[in-house]
Amino acid sequence: MNIKIGCTGWSYQGWSGTFYPKNLKSSEWLKYYSQLFEITEINSTFYKIPDQEIVKRWNTDTPRHFRFTAKFPSIITHEKRLDRVNSEVFSFLSSLSPIHDKVSSLVLQLPPSLSFEEARPRLGELFDLLPDDFTYPIEGKHESWFSEDAITYLKQNKHCLVWNEVAGVNNPMPITTDYLYIRLIGDRSISEFGKIIKNKEKQIANWSKKLQQIKDIPLAMVMANNHFEGFGPATANSLRINLGMRELIWEEKKQKTLGNF
Repeated sequence: MNIKIGCTGWSYQGWSGTFYPKNLKSSEWLKYYSQLFEITEINSTFYKIPDQEIVKRWNTDTPRHFRFTAKFPSIITHEKRLDRVNSEVFSFLSSLSPIHDKVSSLVLQLPPSLSFEEARPRLGELFDLLPDDFTYPIEGKHESWFSEDAITYLKQNKHCLVWNEVAGVNNPMPITTDYLYIRLIGDRSISEFGKIIKNKEKQIANWSKKLQQIKDIPLAMVMANNHFEGFGPATANSLRINLGMRELIWEEKKQKTLGNF
């Protein structure tokens, strides 16, 4: 299985001097990030449909092999709850056109109040609009998304149900299609980013074991959030090491290591 591990975003001030070199301009952060990681989830699209000029810079700043995933804007998923969202969907897809060839997935992160029963007919209409160019993992948080009916529906329509570690969500993590999308989110108690606040080595080891046990799934995308331990890149690195992948060494990590001699 090809496992792509990245972070939910790259533009965090707390990473300056811990992940990014202290003197590196924020405009250079994505370029630096993409020299180490091969994928990221764009978190900012949840809050606002991006300007195409910004997206063009994302394309320029990343190598050809780099991949993006992006969250659908909240106006689609949370405000309108997937109902009558044609114009917003087209605006969102259009905004991403400069990175079209680098987009792997567009994530439907749904509010905890949106049940499978309410969303089901709207999903049918939504997927009639969406092109086959990308995959569209669905992060349902209402308990009904983990029911037998929901899982059967997702399997029949080849929709991926996002696996996540989120406070208050009891996700049984069923396999519903031919790829996995995993979000290590944690909780909102961590507000300081850039260092490990909560050590979750045991949970990361468990995720590693689960991934290693899965057969016949060609691709898994795993996104680490700062709220999981306090420092997304370190969480991603820890999972990589548990999986026997190469440890990523960034400049600040090199400096810290050299300082110990």
